[in-house]
Amino acid sequence: MENNKETRATIESRLDVLRKGIISEENSVNYYNTLIDKTPEDSEANIGMRRMYIDLMAEEKKHVERFQELILKWEQNLKEV
Repeated sequence: MENNKETRATIESRLDVLRKGIISEENSVNYYNTLIDKTPEDSEANIGMRRMYIDLMAEEKKHVERFQELILKWEQNLKEV
């Protein structure tokens, strides 16, 4: 087998990894959302924590979007093999 050539099996393996990875990223989004919900805005420290959770959640959402893009790309590649 040529190392650089994609086959049906290599693409399916890529998709398997991506599908597992997107679940992890979605779980992270949910985790930060839970922390936001559970952190009251009753002190400056908590406000700072909430802001950081919001920033981290936004970053995780970007990861979810990237995983979605990659899944679509590799699903299309799979159709072409």
